[in-house]
Amino acid sequence: MRIVLAVDASPDSRNAAQIITHLAEPPDLDVLNVVDVEALQHAFITPAMPADYYETYRKEVSELAERILHEMRAELTPYARQIRLIADTGDAAESIIQTAEESAAQLVIMGQRGMTATPTFLLGGVSQKVATYAPCSVLVVKHSGAVLDRILLAVDGSDEANKAVAFLARAPFRGPIRLTVVSAWPPQRSEPLVSPIPQHPTPTPVTKLVQARGEDLVRNVAAVFQGGPYEVETEWLQGDPAFSILESAGRHQAQMIVVGARGLKAIKRFFLGSVSQKVLVHAPCSVLIVR
Repeated sequence: MRIVLAVDASPDSRNAAQIITHLAEPPDLDVLNVVDVEALQHAFITPAMPADYYETYRKEVSELAERILHEMRAELTPYARQIRLIADTGDAAESIIQTAEESAAQLVIMGQRGMTATPTFLLGGVSQKVATYAPCSVLVVKHSGAVLDRILLAVDGSDEANKAVAFLARAPFRGPIRLTVVSAWPPQRSEPLVSPIPQHPTPTPVTKLVQARGEDLVRNVAAVFQGGPYEVETEWLQGDPAFSILESAGRHQAQMIVVGARGLKAIKRFFLGSVSQKVLVHAPCSVLIVR
């Protein structure tokens, strides 16, 4: 697998790098650091500063970027088949996406955000833009990647969800892993999102049919992972899909949520907000969006 790992000096970036140590097979790895020189100039340079301050500052940041890249290579060499270091300047999201396209990467791994544009670039909006426009799957890491043994896979029977199933079926991460397969179905239009009176109403024929189909779906998906490095459990939920997935991830203490990217064009996904985008923004754990 060819992977683009976007790095900076932020804790999230260090956490993202730890994911490489959990891969079942050593990847071909492009380690990318981007310095937005223009942003540095506008954000940190004032007229009161000496004329040569910007050039000195830019040089220091570039040297830091080089040091980060070489530190990452030293740390990840035992876990990668080969490593290519890339230092770039410009817009961070554009650079990550372009690197993924040029290298024909199957996966981009990055932290959720950095601290500032000084030693870091992974600001909150960058990860969302990359997840939306990247030509390949994107893993946004939100917490320590030291342990990875609980994954939640959200499915709905769509082609996009099936790609997420196929990705995990290749066992890209070292086991053992407890895998929770979840399917969340929105309530029927005739049913309220919240019952006004606490009760246990008798399921309607339509609800029974939807539940039966949902339970069949998660069972069929679970069967794909039999005999692999996974301990599989299933769950069928009814409610807002994004909220249900997030609630289930919290209940099962998932360290990663895996979802398929929607089939809409990227510009529509960005403005309309799909389930995958909502999960990416609000999940307390890492999120892998599969294409």
